[in-house]
Amino acid sequence: MLKLTHRYAKALLEYAEEHGLEALYRQALTYIVSGGHDPAQMPEALRAFTELIPGGEEEISAVLYAFLDMARERMDLLECEIISAVPLSHEQLVKLEERLILMFRKQLDITTTVDASLLGGLRVIVGNTVLDDTIKRKLMDMKTGIYEGVYMSQ
Repeated sequence: MLKLTHRYAKALLEYAEEHGLEALYRQALTYIVSGGHDPAQMPEALRAFTELIPGGEEEISAVLYAFLDMARERMDLLECEIISAVPLSHEQLVKLEERLILMFRKQLDITTTVDASLLGGLRVIVGNTVLDDTIKRKLMDMKTGIYEGVYMSQ
C-alpha cells in the first residue's frame, strides 16, 4: 500500500500545482489538523480527488500526510510546531516567526498548540530540531540534577 500511497500523493501534488499548490496545501493541512475524520468537512477540490482513493479513512490520511510532506519540500517550507502553556498573541507569533526564520534560514509552516502542562515557556519543533525552554523541562532538569547529586556522590 505504501507504493500506492506515494503514487496518489504525487498525483495530488501534480493536481495541486495546476490548481494552486499553496491553497490546496492549506486545505489539506487544515483538514488533517482538525481531526480529518469527516469527508463532508473537506473542501470540494480536495474531496473530488480523495474520492478516487480506494480504501477508507486510513488510506486517505496516509495520502494526505505524504502529500503535505511533498508539498512542503516543493514550496521549500519547514514544518514548525510551537507549543505553549497559554495562547500566544499575534504579535508574539510574528516576532517568534521572524526569529525562527533567521535561525533556520527557511520559510516555516507554523502550527500552534496550547499545552497547559508545560506550566510556562515554549517548546518549538522545527523539522528534527526541538527547542525546549519550558518550565516543565527546567523542573525535570532540576529533579535529575538533585537525584544525580544524591545518588552519584555516594
